[in-house]
Amino acid sequence: LKQFQPRANLGLHSSGPLWLPSAAAFPTCISPSEQAVRGTMAAAATVIATAATTAATQWQPTGSLASGAMPAAAFPNTHLLRPVAPVAAHSATKNLPAAWSAPTVGSPLSELRAAVLEEDWERNYEEGLTKIHMQAKWSASPDRCSVLQWLAKANGAHRALEIGSFCGVGALALAEALPADGEVHVLELDPFVVQFGRRFQLKSLSGSKIKSSVGPALPLLETLACKAKMGHVKPFDLIVVDADKEGMQGYFDLLWSAPNLLSEDAVVCVDMTPFKGQPPTRYVKYGFPHRWQSSSGQAEIDALRTAVHESPNLTVHEFGGLLIVQKKKTSGQ
Repeated sequence: LKQFQPRANLGLHSSGPLWLPSAAAFPTCISPSEQAVRGTMAAAATVIATAATTAATQWQPTGSLASGAMPAAAFPNTHLLRPVAPVAAHSATKNLPAAWSAPTVGSPLSELRAAVLEEDWERNYEEGLTKIHMQAKWSASPDRCSVLQWLAKANGAHRALEIGSFCGVGALALAEALPADGEVHVLELDPFVVQFGRRFQLKSLSGSKIKSSVGPALPLLETLACKAKMGHVKPFDLIVVDADKEGMQGYFDLLWSAPNLLSEDAVVCVDMTPFKGQPPTRYVKYGFPHRWQSSSGQAEIDALRTAVHESPNLTVHEFGGLLIVQKKKTSGQ
């Protein structure tokens, strides 16, 4: 800079230690008015930056970590769920925030029950996916599940056996009621429904307690009885018979006659709902196959009820569609 000598025709003038071009020589340079505007903008930017820095140092979170330009990207952010509801122009509440419901948490048990209701079981049978024509109403209702859970807890059950499980709603309810070392052994005819329920059982913390055997109930039960006799299987504390009505008497008799299959205070529950678990037959309407129907099984239900009530060794109660049977205790017990 000391050695630099400006030429007069360049229109340069000295402004301190540096040489700056004059506006007269270069018309495209910044004019004094533009310099004033830019100076004002720079001063405003400095004020904003200072205020932002001060606010950032003084800000403290108040109960939520959701902050920043996109607070919904952080958690928890449920306080941001305030939908805008349309209201009338002259409504007295038009300035109030819209009401909303907090998110609900589902459960594998409720999800399984809903999936059973949504499934087309008649179509599954017609396409050969299931061995018999099943119906969604065969699934254990919330009331039935509550009764089974109450029986399990009231009797301190650790091991349960379910003969005929459909999609396993009742089995999952029992598994959730049993202690951590409990087990639910399921005998089910159809592999399709076992796999259908297994998807939801795996979502539950109690799903690992359920062990399934697929096939006709009577041979499976006979095999289980042989293992119990040899001491390879521990006795069961709670048994639920919810299979075909034609075989219910045979299942019931085998349960009580097989050595070591039932514990001393075991409770046997038999489903007494007509039509449930019955194999279908196609009936003819207007000369061609129309739909599927099943026998009610009412005769078998009445026969079992009579036999149980006449037994001098059994205590019987019936409610909620269940025949609940327990061995009578002798005077010395």
